[in-house]
Amino acid sequence: MPLYVYKAVDKNGLVVRNRVEEINRYVLLKKIKRNGYMPISVNQIQMSNKASKMRKKHKKNIETNDSILKTVRQKDANTMSSSESFKKKVKQVLFSDLKINNRDIVVFTQDFYLLKKANFNNIQALSTIIESTENQSFRAILEDILLGVEAGENMYSTMEYYTGVFSPIYINMIKVGELSRIIN
Repeated sequence: MPLYVYKAVDKNGLVVRNRVEEINRYVLLKKIKRNGYMPISVNQIQMSNKASKMRKKHKKNIETNDSILKTVRQKDANTMSSSESFKKKVKQVLFSDLKINNRDIVVFTQDFYLLKKANFNNIQALSTIIESTENQSFRAILEDILLGVEAGENMYSTMEYYTGVFSPIYINMIKVGELSRIIN
């Protein structure tokens, strides 16, 4: 079964993150809602070995335009005051699955290093970097990391949810920096 990382809000407004193995995304969403949480994001991080071997033939999961446009709520489209905001929402949905490449990671690392050298704390540095990040998918990941840091978690522990983006050695370098108080 695929492994998912989800982020949800409980009745008290607290953000909850968890890793769960589930048949598919829709079943997981139903379970999250049944448990009294409001889902914010659900991301598949890996598949079981058996399923990944079966899917090796398909290198990329390509959605049709109809399935992408279904995610833009019809109600939102009807209540939009101008066509520009509707176009903006559609672009946001269409480009939310942008691939995160090495350039994004390198730019993030360089910016983070410079801001830490200028005595910014992790929250200030991440907030500043998020504002200038062009890749929407990477921006969403950085926002999630920022939420974790603001909640009191270590930066490396929130990065561990994204092992597909950050390599284990990268995460361990951040961990060593944080635990030795170099990055704080």
